[in-house]
Amino acid sequence: MTDNSILEAPELPEQKDPSSSDFPDGWHYVANSKDLEKSKAIEVINFATQIVVWRGSDEKLYALDMYCKHMGASLGCGEVDQNGIRCPFHAWRWNGSGDCDDIPYAKRVPDKAKTRSWTPYEKDGKIYVWFDRNGNEPDFDSI
Repeated sequence: MTDNSILEAPELPEQKDPSSSDFPDGWHYVANSKDLEKSKAIEVINFATQIVVWRGSDEKLYALDMYCKHMGASLGCGEVDQNGIRCPFHAWRWNGSGDCDDIPYAKRVPDKAKTRSWTPYEKDGKIYVWFDRNGNEPDFDSI
């Protein structure tokens, strides 16, 4: 190892483009309900892109793209805070709609602090997430 290699930052993970996925449109199983307790988050990589799914303090499910738009940390390693999830790097809190709604050390949140949200659904002890490459609304009758 050279002195220069110590100074080189590792590459941050890249969010896969879901539009280039070979996943079919529709609901996709991502976890068992019993594996996602209140205020717990899980990383999901067996989907059209990498996502984080969590159960908020209101016991509802939420899902976002996995990597924080600020510095690329996995939100799956973050802490569930009420109904949002805090990034483990700088504690930015992302709500279930994909908006950053709190930066502890900032007076205001930048308007561009947004990430993609996904629609989760729970049925018969299983958690599903909706995927549609054209952005069509979830079909709750098809699950």
